[in-house]
Amino acid sequence: MFGDSAEMMSYILKMGFVALALLLIIYLILRLLFRLESKAKSPYAILEERYAASEISEEEFVKRKNMLK
Repeated sequence: MFGDSAEMMSYILKMGFVALALLLIIYLILRLLFRLESKAKSPYAILEERYAASEISEEEFVKRKNMLK
C-alpha cells in the first residue's frame, strides 16, 4: 500500500487532519447544545416574569409559587 515512508507520512497527516476536523465538529455541536440548554428558564423565573408583566395577579403568583415548592 505504501511505497515509501513519505507516502506513509502523507497518509498519517491526512488522517490526522480528518480526525481533528471531526473532533472540532463534535465539539462545536456539543457546545451549541449545552448553550441552548443553559438558556432554558426555570418555572419560577417564568412565573416571576408573568407577575412582573401583570399577566397574573398577586394571589395567582403566590398560589403558583407555593405549588412549585
